[in-house]
Amino acid sequence: MRITFIGHASLLIEANGLSIVSDPWWNGPCFGAQWWPYPMPHVEAVRDRRVDYVYVSHGHHDHFHPPTLRLFRGAKVLVAADTELAQGIRGLGFEVIECGDAETDLGSGVRGRIMETYADDTLMAVSAGGETCLNVNDSLHAAPEVIQQKFFRLIRQLYKRPDYVFCGYGTASHFPNCYVLPGKDRAATAAMRQAYFNRAWARIIRELEPRFGFPFAADVAFLDDELFWCNEPVHNAERPTEAFAKLAGTTGPTRVVDIAPGFTVDGGQILRHEVRGRLEADELRRAYGKAIRRVNREGSIDAQTVWELVDTMGANAAKGAEYFAGYPGDYRCLIRIKGASTGIEVAKVGPRVTVTAAEGVAPGTPPYDVIYRTRASYLRQSLVTPYGHEVLFVGSGGIFEFPSVTSVGSGVHREIMTMVKPWTGSRPRRASDKPGGLSTVKRAVKRLLGPSRPDLYDLQTWTVFQGRMTKV
Repeated sequence: MRITFIGHASLLIEANGLSIVSDPWWNGPCFGAQWWPYPMPHVEAVRDRRVDYVYVSHGHHDHFHPPTLRLFRGAKVLVAADTELAQGIRGLGFEVIECGDAETDLGSGVRGRIMETYADDTLMAVSAGGETCLNVNDSLHAAPEVIQQKFFRLIRQLYKRPDYVFCGYGTASHFPNCYVLPGKDRAATAAMRQAYFNRAWARIIRELEPRFGFPFAADVAFLDDELFWCNEPVHNAERPTEAFAKLAGTTGPTRVVDIAPGFTVDGGQILRHEVRGRLEADELRRAYGKAIRRVNREGSIDAQTVWELVDTMGANAAKGAEYFAGYPGDYRCLIRIKGASTGIEVAKVGPRVTVTAAEGVAPGTPPYDVIYRTRASYLRQSLVTPYGHEVLFVGSGGIFEFPSVTSVGSGVHREIMTMVKPWTGSRPRRASDKPGGLSTVKRAVKRLLGPSRPDLYDLQTWTVFQGRMTKV
């Protein structure tokens, strides 16, 4: 079995004359213009060659990327059984094979198995010639421990000790780098957040004990001026392989390699030893000079566009009026649209929430509980499409700005996050909700069982302030 790392979550697996590509993404950005693949993918591996299958692990845009998927016309697409992805991919003109928990015969003595894990994610095992490659992508490193342990047991039962494990370690969220607070050490905050997932990767590899463990699915760069700063601390903090060495040592049964695009392994022998180096901002600017200028070009947004957004958001807030009225207190927030002089004010007085246009918005605006900066196109997409909010809250399409550290605990930003999604009737729980007796019992049980998983979206926990480190 020969495996070539193309870039991000994309692998080329070749066995017995058959080829499988996973999660291809390189033909343009994803999540609007937020995410760009970097280091640059090794597309030479699949250029001008036949590919039999493409595996799409889940629906996030850096894994299911139609502009890149269309480059593989003629290939059959492998997805988990009964996933919503199947219909969308068929709509692009592909033959789709839905794989269940049982192994699928892919031909030429190659077998594949796709397993659903957590939050609509999947992993895939490919076996041929006595070897097994496990493509975990994003499916375990951010999952609760109980889910991880379930799949550790299952993988050991099915495959004993896999030969190759490719496992993700990316943060895949706007959090916490899209939050601006007075006194925040943004580089240290980004590095601490990334270190958490690096350690999660290390624990997964230690548990599975493969012959080789490879970190991947985190080759992402931000070109937006407001987020460009985070590329270096995220990529250059302690690497997953370094976290593994601290956890498991360097003399165990597993060899870990911090791979870069072009890395190739065949039958347990490394044929092309491409490894990650430090990300340098100047190098990134040279690679993406034209794209950076295009991403940061601000067109003028007229007042009519903002008024349409006000109407849509107001209708959404009205549908969830009972829920939004339950927030314990009043607030006043501003959504500032890039390229527009008119913003959107969201205010709550008593039980009543109003969404109105705020004319003449400019720096020095009177204080708000939170200001959210985004683009009109991103906000519209979030308001009117079922998964449109991912461009904001997975793809980092907006910035929350707080006037003070104390305002963070109010949770007002979470009200805005709920209000910019189509109201479906679901009622997300607030931190301020009073727990009932059942919740009290559950917390008592958790205390008896030991420490629980930290809240991965608690801003106060995950922020490092200048001059001191917040421990997780």
